[in-house]
Amino acid sequence: MAYCPKCRVEYRTEIDFCTDCSADLVDVLPPELPEDYDDTDWVEAHVFPGTLYAKMAVELLIQEEISAYTISHFGGASLGISGAEYVGSGAVVMVLERDLEEAIKILEPMVEELPGSSDSDYQEDYDD
Repeated sequence: MAYCPKCRVEYRTEIDFCTDCSADLVDVLPPELPEDYDDTDWVEAHVFPGTLYAKMAVELLIQEEISAYTISHFGGASLGISGAEYVGSGAVVMVLERDLEEAIKILEPMVEELPGSSDSDYQEDYDD
């Protein structure tokens, strides 16, 4: 089964994104959200050059017990087109604001290994 990490809805495995919030589905649900959770508590941790990298990042964060999900920047997802990597089909990894600093530390080694990435590029994203 597949799950929406944001809505926590269960989907069949052939579905790739949540029909309610467009988040990419994951195989394992992240830890439960805090009781005082508010939808505005989600912030961008990093924009990845593809959905595959973003899904890997979400899995890494979930292993570290940080709630996370990804949203594809590819507009075709709303048309039911999913599962493919297209040039420019970036994906955003979202985390709760309270976990942002820890998530950045966890993701930093992965981001540094991405093609075309450098330490300075990653840090510049968060210095602005």
